[in-house]
Amino acid sequence: LDAVRRETDLLLDNLRLEMGNGRLVRLLCKMNFVTERDDGTVDSEWSETGDRYLIKLFRDYVFHAVDDDGRPVASMAHVVGNLNKLDSGSPEKVMLMSRDEKSCLVVSYSEVKRCVEDAYQELTSPTQTWR
Repeated sequence: LDAVRRETDLLLDNLRLEMGNGRLVRLLCKMNFVTERDDGTVDSEWSETGDRYLIKLFRDYVFHAVDDDGRPVASMAHVVGNLNKLDSGSPEKVMLMSRDEKSCLVVSYSEVKRCVEDAYQELTSPTQTWR
């Protein structure tokens, strides 16, 4: 009976991990559907304005981080930690900066999450007309 309980606990732990992975993959897919939209189906400026611009800044913060010497930072902990905060809609604030460092925004993860959801809904809306 103890062996069955241990096996059940192990399976449940693995299931929790996979569910977490699935949430992050869905979030990444939504972000990527919205950013860099240059396929001719939408106005080329669509992903450069409003909420979508904020999503691009967040993407850069997560995936294009650099250290003090300008070297790329490829930290899975940084990526997964930030995506989990985004997925949970954390009220914690994050500073997002444009690549040219001319724009700087301080927003919460919950605000970025709302932007992702709204932009994705706009993109997939059956009533939305493109070009």
